[in-house]
Amino acid sequence: MSTQDIARSLLSRAFSPDTASRIFTEKVKTRPLHLKPTEPSTAQQQRRLARKAKASRRKKQKPAPLSARQKRALCLYDIPKSQQKYAIYEPLNKMWVGYIQELLWEDGTMRQVTPSVATRLCSADFHGAELEVVRSRCVSRVGVKGIVVKDSRFVFEVVTKGDGVKILPKEHTVFRFTVPRPTKEDAEAVDGLKEEGQTEEQTKDLIFELHGDQFEYRAADRATRKFKPHYLPDL
Repeated sequence: MSTQDIARSLLSRAFSPDTASRIFTEKVKTRPLHLKPTEPSTAQQQRRLARKAKASRRKKQKPAPLSARQKRALCLYDIPKSQQKYAIYEPLNKMWVGYIQELLWEDGTMRQVTPSVATRLCSADFHGAELEVVRSRCVSRVGVKGIVVKDSRFVFEVVTKGDGVKILPKEHTVFRFTVPRPTKEDAEAVDGLKEEGQTEEQTKDLIFELHGDQFEYRAADRATRKFKPHYLPDL
């Protein structure tokens, strides 16, 4: 018995002869048969292979990023000898002084040291600050003073007045930096300040000490870090 005879026999059991004949002609006999309907066509396969080949060529053309070891070997972060001049970074120090003065003073009046102001000071950037080592387990580092040109997680790199670069570890080291008070450009403003009865103590520059053990963060990490007050027994 052929397939068509089986289909007609099954349809005739459920429908009348006319209905069974019409259903067989419209829905069975002329219906296309897909042997592998889920398999993509040859054109689709070719397009997919072409996309893969194109992506592979792009990946090969793009150079791989350098590793940390390769960057150190190429001396990408080293300051050239010709750039190790203290005079080059003096303008950077002046910019940093203006930046830190904006954090400490507002309209000529020193801000109160509130928790928010203290957090901003802890998150401050020290590129351009002039630091001096006042205490260290390595006695030879005491007295070293220079402008910070690199503030990494564990060390400060400074350019000294002797036109040289010194690497100062933060661990077990206390640094000192001075912030001059904002000055008025004209003499009348200065005379006005004296007439207000300001004492000599109120006109002195501010001196801060920075404990390196509590400052072992990169500058970018400090900018987003939330500092909380806590007891430090070693201080």
